Amino acid sequence: MPNPVSRGVFNLMFGSRRKALGTTLRGPEPGLLGTAGDFMSGQPWDVCARYGREYGGVTLVWLVGTPGLVLNDPDLIEQVLVSRWTEFEKGSLVEALKPIVTTSIFITRRADGWAEKRRADPFDQPWTEDWLAAQAAPMQAAVAAVITPLIGGPSVDLVPVLRRLTFDAFSVVMVGETLPQQVFDDFILLATAADARVKAVRPLSLVSKPRGFAAARDRFYGHFVERVGAARKAPNPAAVDLMTRTLREVPSIGDRELADVLALSFYGGLFSSSTTLAGALHQLHRHPNAEERFGADAAALAPGGGKLTLERVRGARWIEAVTYEALRILPAVRVFTRTTLAETQLAGITLPAGATILISNQHLHRDPAHWTNPEIFDPTRWQGGGIERDPLGSGHFFPFGRGPRACVAATFAMAFMQTALATIGARAKVVLDSADPFGEGLYFGVVLPEGLTGRFIAR
Repeated sequence: MPNPVSRGVFNLMFGSRRKALGTTLRGPEPGLLGTAGDFMSGQPWDVCARYGREYGGVTLVWLVGTPGLVLNDPDLIEQVLVSRWTEFEKGSLVEALKPIVTTSIFITRRADGWAEKRRADPFDQPWTEDWLAAQAAPMQAAVAAVITPLIGGPSVDLVPVLRRLTFDAFSVVMVGETLPQQVFDDFILLATAADARVKAVRPLSLVSKPRGFAAARDRFYGHFVERVGAARKAPNPAAVDLMTRTLREVPSIGDRELADVLALSFYGGLFSSSTTLAGALHQLHRHPNAEERFGADAAALAPGGGKLTLERVRGARWIEAVTYEALRILPAVRVFTRTTLAETQLAGITLPAGATILISNQHLHRDPAHWTNPEIFDPTRWQGGGIERDPLGSGHFFPFGRGPRACVAATFAMAFMQTALATIGARAKVVLDSADPFGEGLYFGVVLPEGLTGRFIAR
């Protein structure tokens, strides 16, 4: 809590605004910076969850002198993200990420053509499911190529391993083959630059970019432009990657437009997907019975190292349940921000234009009023109708967000994560160096597991 002097200064400067709200909403006592200090001293999802426990479904916060809300109430979250979504716009990440992912659908504002991009997105077309059906075997091969050399070897940091296998799997899905090391290195450099901007407490204009940033950005996006141009000039009728399929279905699409879609897909899902894999493997290590069943389920999918199919992956109910439970207990994206476009009535108060609304799934994914034994990793909760009771994007389960601006590639992400887990589980048991909860940092707006090391042991 801010000291008395800090609280006094806030009331002297902004007391009239506070009084004008005329609200009984509870929240932490503001100091000179409002309640922003809480978010500077802890991870934002932990702060939002604590507010949910202490103040209930709605918490009044102050970002310096502007009021805002932290929402842990499913009905109010539904209003902001679903039924009244046009009254709110995506928040602070937009400006932070612009130099790196300028045209991405996940940061584009509605006024800047979001609806048009959403309608044209290859991940949500009438032919997308048919395209996705051909991706299980290529993803399986990419994941296996990274995992196999590690089996029987020394302990490794799982985060870079899972990040790389996700990158390679995304590569074969997007362009039909794994991408060169330089492309991966450029991708990481750009992501690190974006991460520095996301975390910045000073004006973004003062945040310097890393050495080689401009050249890396030109190379990264230019690589995809070249690939699209080559694929257009010499079509491969046997290819099943997203680039080829999009050129076949939408021949009028521009080279740069398609190249940006392909390149930005890595930023849209790689970090969140690899973090979810890390969480799943960590929880399986801590729950041997679940891990044993997981290994048997994975081995039965492709006996003798045969090729996976999407139909068989989706039919592996235990792997599906493990994936859902990892998304519930350790979601990779835990905070969603919105700003009011105009003066807005919400939760019984009037918020000014530009007010910040913070929404976190951390508390609701573990709400004891909704979930049985919410702190326990229990994949069985998703069986026997569990997925139907709490579908993706529902009140207490929204790892990909909710409403029209939820992740457009969620179906693909689920297919990838289940395929990756099935591929790993069929080949190896992941034995961690510690069963203790791993540390959690923040990278590119996504939870970053810290200190998660272990070995891959042959099944």
